[in-house]
Amino acid sequence: MLADLNVLEAWSAVWKIFATAGFVTLIGRLAWSAGPLLTSILIALPVNIGPGLLLVSLTQDSRFVLESALYGLAGGAGVAAFIIGFVRTQFFKNFYLSLLIGALGWGVITWCIFKSELTIERASSLVVLSAVSSYILLPKMKQNLERVATPASWNFLIKRGGVAGCMITCIALAAPFTGPAVAGILLSFPTTLCITGWMLQSHYGLQFVTETYSAASRALILYFTFCFGVIFLAPVISGPAAIILSFISVAALGALSGYLIISFRKHH
Repeated sequence: MLADLNVLEAWSAVWKIFATAGFVTLIGRLAWSAGPLLTSILIALPVNIGPGLLLVSLTQDSRFVLESALYGLAGGAGVAAFIIGFVRTQFFKNFYLSLLIGALGWGVITWCIFKSELTIERASSLVVLSAVSSYILLPKMKQNLERVATPASWNFLIKRGGVAGCMITCIALAAPFTGPAVAGILLSFPTTLCITGWMLQSHYGLQFVTETYSAASRALILYFTFCFGVIFLAPVISGPAAIILSFISVAALGALSGYLIISFRKHH
């Protein structure tokens, strides 16, 4: 039995590494033609907390999954703080400095969340507060951002995608040993945003990343919807089923949003 569980965990880890690496690589390739707005929808999909929670749900009960999703929902406010911190410090013209400032913003918010007695009402209030703060503090996107001549090469993207897959998988594997609160907060860390931004800025430039992050603040509705779905479905159906159903729902919502954006572009 123990051997079977170890094999399952090993296959889950390998699957997650390749799936995440493939996703990040695909984003890097599509970014050239999609532009910041459509790219932001892709990176706002819960590809960190979604597969991470699914991995956790294979060994933990629905209560653990529910509480992790609750802290992950509140941690979305930290993601908004990360985006605001990064975008508002772009005048430094240094990706890594802005990334550090954004990560510090995430850390402050999530530390406060961890120290408080979190309820669904408080988590929902943080969602509203993060949306209002993003609307007020983030600048409007510039139009007609200059595009680089060619998309990033597959070799360039695959190497960085592999790094992303390994980092996100390590967080997901460590989460069950930290308790549901820490697991939810760890899985809310904008790992995909950081790694994707690192990859994009190397080829497409800092301004492209800034515009993508700014647009991602609006696309966080996909992340919040996923967390709400897991919170309300986990007590009714099994944890894995709640996670899969919620992920499929937000993926469909993201696809619809992308279709509407493309249709709008064609007509204007």
